[in-house]
This record gives sequence, structure tokens and C-alpha cells, in this order.
Amino acid sequence: MPSIQGPKHRTEVMGMPDESLSVRAASLGEAIAAYEAEYAVAIVESQDHNGRYFIHRDLRSGEEEYVDIHVLRGDGEHCARQDRDFPLREDDVIVLGFLVC
Repeated sequence: MPSIQGPKHRTEVMGMPDESLSVRAASLGEAIAAYEAEYAVAIVESQDHNGRYFIHRDLRSGEEEYVDIHVLRGDGEHCARQDRDFPLREDDVIVLGFLVC
């Protein structure tokens, strides 16, 4: 089952499955929706930065930060950009992290 982690449980070593929320998701959009529901956040596409980044908005505090979404899998790290239809595999780890690409 894919897992997702981000600012709600950021650690020194991003991408570690034991720090992630396991989700039933076939696509990046489904995984993001599960993360939003679990942590009361909104993940919205940034209109800046040429379609690369998202805004992570905490719905309780109103705090916002830009995040870059990457999918870690056996064959490497994939930058999904703003493609919510990006297909996921069972062992993928989705990381909502710092701006890197």
C-alpha cells in the first residue's frame, strides 16, 4: 500500500516508510486526498513556479508553505509535478517536502 508523508510528520530522513501515513490510493490525487482528510490540510496547486509546486495549507492554523511532491520507488525518485493522475505502485512513498526541482 502506498504511503505519504509531509509537513505533519517531517523527520530528518524524509521518505522513511515508518514515518508515513499508509493510504489506499491508485493515483497521486487519491493519496493527497487521504492526507488532506487525515491531517485537516488543503494541498492546492501553486499558480507560480511553472506548474511544479503545491501550497500546503493547515486548515486549523491557516499556516501555509510551498511543497514539492516526489514519489520514491525502487527505480528512483520521480517528480510528479502537479499531476494528480500520476499512477502509484504498492511500495511507493510520496513525500511532500522542500522545493527541490
